Amino acid sequence: MLAAVGGALFAWLGAPLAWMLGAMFFTTAASLAGARLEMSLGLRKFMLAVLGIMLGSAFRPEIAGQIVRWLPSLAVMTVFIALITSLSYTYFRKIAGLDRVTAYFSSAPGGLSEMNAVGESMGGNGAIISLVHATRILVVVGTIPVYFRYIAGLDIPALPPGLDGFLEPMDIIMLAGCAVIGVPLANRLSIPAGALVGPMLLSAALHISGLTSAAPPGPIVAIAQIVIGAGIGCRFTGLSLAAVWRIILLAAGSGLMMVIAATAAGFIAAPLIGGEPRPLVLALAPGGLAEMSLIALSIGSGTAYISFMHIMRIILVVIVFPGIYRAFFDDRR
Repeated sequence: MLAAVGGALFAWLGAPLAWMLGAMFFTTAASLAGARLEMSLGLRKFMLAVLGIMLGSAFRPEIAGQIVRWLPSLAVMTVFIALITSLSYTYFRKIAGLDRVTAYFSSAPGGLSEMNAVGESMGGNGAIISLVHATRILVVVGTIPVYFRYIAGLDIPALPPGLDGFLEPMDIIMLAGCAVIGVPLANRLSIPAGALVGPMLLSAALHISGLTSAAPPGPIVAIAQIVIGAGIGCRFTGLSLAAVWRIILLAAGSGLMMVIAATAAGFIAAPLIGGEPRPLVLALAPGGLAEMSLIALSIGSGTAYISFMHIMRIILVVIVFPGIYRAFFDDRR
């Protein structure tokens, strides 16, 4: 209820991406004030599946031939991740004073749960790793839409455009099937962010094949935004601001540094690879896959491209970075 009130207030105020940002800020403030908020994992997975279906609807038959054109962007992103992780690692070691394992897995812009699990298994402080990544996502999601609305001057609606179409019964069956089949299939294959990526891949396949052009209706997407925003805020539940303010402040500094670096890299690299700065900035910004894809949908800027880039970012970080740590940093070898 609190998240819905926050989303409705932000929508009434005309804020960009209002339903998600309002829910996020209200639940974060309540959590740090001492409220014991909980997010239903089942509800969050369901809404991630809805979002995945919606993201898949951004893929069109002509997209298949464009993936080769995205390879230069993928190269830019790989270099950017290596540089920003190195810079963030130095920041957490020298300024924050974190131990080597905790600093390393706090710096890699991968999935929160994946970085926490791997970092903790290697002797890092799982609580700090989770807090740093939650704060990073909060900062990225809280600043990128504001930048595009108030600095870049783009009109960012509360909901992504084009979600008012009528769904035929067959469309409903196909889209629902993407969730029913996609989530367990992704989990069985151990795909990162499977609740979102599985339905998205199946939805993308349906839309690329031309079998459907439907997307989930606007009210359901608004509810999904509220749940995703609340999920970010609930990660701070049980934390006292007085006890963790230093880590949050340092993590916010790292997150802001990443946003600035992504913006600068996007505007510098885009002309070199023959692309547009705005989609590349969104592709490089190290927020969560669900959150960044929602921003891309609302801005109407290369949603399929941005979703593809963030999936590749998470796969790269989750698969490659633990191996790099074991090879070069782990004293237990």
